[in-house]
Amino acid sequence: MRLLIVENDEDTAGFMRYVLEEERHSVRTASAVGAARWQLRDYKPDLIILDRGLPDSDGVDFCRELKSRPGFLGVPVLFVSAARSPAQIHEAFAAGGDDYIVKPFSVAEFLARIESVLRRPARLSEGPDRLPQPS
Repeated sequence: MRLLIVENDEDTAGFMRYVLEEERHSVRTASAVGAARWQLRDYKPDLIILDRGLPDSDGVDFCRELKSRPGFLGVPVLFVSAARSPAQIHEAFAAGGDDYIVKPFSVAEFLARIESVLRRPARLSEGPDRLPQPS
């Protein structure tokens, strides 16, 4: 799987990258929203792992932006953040996030949540409120 980690903490990003590459995933990283936008010009990940607190924008706003772009509607977003209040978590889901994990986290939970998100059916290009048509 192709994954993009958008995380401004170098140690956390490096740790996540190491864990995911050990699982044989192809991983790119970006430390800010601007860098993530640049990466996404030529890289379509199967999953985006996104921090809320980024230096140039809020991860929630970036998630909304991504989910408004037809090419990224079906790309799941896993939030990884120290923000833990129910309101903050709800805001991330309302923006289009597919799952949320609070820092610090265990490797087992991190991998389990990624596996869970990746096995969910992809959203269709018709939009998030439409069910797939029977074949």
